[in-house]
Amino acid sequence: MSDEEEYISEEEEEEKKDKKEFVEIKSYTDIQRMKLEKLMANPDKPVNIPARRVDHDVNRAPEFNHNVMGSSAGAGSGEFHLYRQMRRKERNRVAQLNYRRKRDELDDEFKQKLDDNERLAAEKTEKKRLKRSKKKQSKKRKKEEVEELKDSSDSESDPEDDTDDKDKNAKVVDPLMQEPAKKDPLIIHY
Repeated sequence: MSDEEEYISEEEEEEKKDKKEFVEIKSYTDIQRMKLEKLMANPDKPVNIPARRVDHDVNRAPEFNHNVMGSSAGAGSGEFHLYRQMRRKERNRVAQLNYRRKRDELDDEFKQKLDDNERLAAEKTEKKRLKRSKKKQSKKRKKEEVEELKDSSDSESDPEDDTDDKDKNAKVVDPLMQEPAKKDPLIIHY
């Protein structure tokens, strides 16, 4: 009996595999989810990514132009519609050419502006880098000078030189950066 149950359950499983599940689509996200599930079901399968659409070559003139009549008196009633169609196509072609020319000019202008900004930024960065390196070198030089003065003052033990060194090493204070002297408030009598 158990063999029959296994056999029946195997048949049921095969039937379930053959049946496709019905999924109710309520929104576009359901469609996206289904597409993703389909892609992820077999990740080894290569995916076709379409190439970017190439612009239509509007510079190419039509190869055959059987309608040589315009809207003149000799044309029949059907020829006028063909003439209008050709005129409309030519207007569209010229408009497309103008659009592309303007787009290319704007692109070139934008690229030029980006290059100029990049060049200016590089110049500014280089200038600041040089300034930092000069400042670093001057600090290094001052430090070396101070060390040399200390070494020379230690070797020479003149009391006069020591006072001179102290004066040199004393910080120079900018008088404009000091607090102003305290004064009595100004009183004006009427």
